[in-house]
Amino acid sequence: MRKLSIALLLTLCAFPLFADDAENDLRAALKTYREALIKKDLTTLEKVWTDDYTFIDAHGRVRTKADRLADLRSSATSLDKISHEEPPRVRVHGKIGIISSDVTLVGRYGGKEVSGLFRSTHIWIFDGGRWRLLMNQLTAVEK
Repeated sequence: MRKLSIALLLTLCAFPLFADDAENDLRAALKTYREALIKKDLTTLEKVWTDDYTFIDAHGRVRTKADRLADLRSSATSLDKISHEEPPRVRVHGKIGIISSDVTLVGRYGGKEVSGLFRSTHIWIFDGGRWRLLMNQLTAVEK
């Protein structure tokens, strides 16, 4: 019983280290994702987005993985700049990660100009040994 208690205590003490690792890995996944969007790196984006990925763009349109890839191929979506106004807020709940941040965007979604400050929310899932983007949404922030 004593060995079990010690093992449990060590596991609980080590948990924050794993949580920190998960947060750092998730921040790295967000950086990779946003760089791939700007570069139109479709190969990376296909790996990042889950098969049932959903995006609600800055104009309120609901887009699937296939829609987003088609938009990027046709240049209906083109992002020139994504910059953080502050560090992203990252929370990890088991295999689910939530990232929220305020970002300045310059570019187009669905052929329509998008430029300004937006609140961005991402829902990620740890799948197959890596973080994958399940859903995200952009909301304009009024000044």
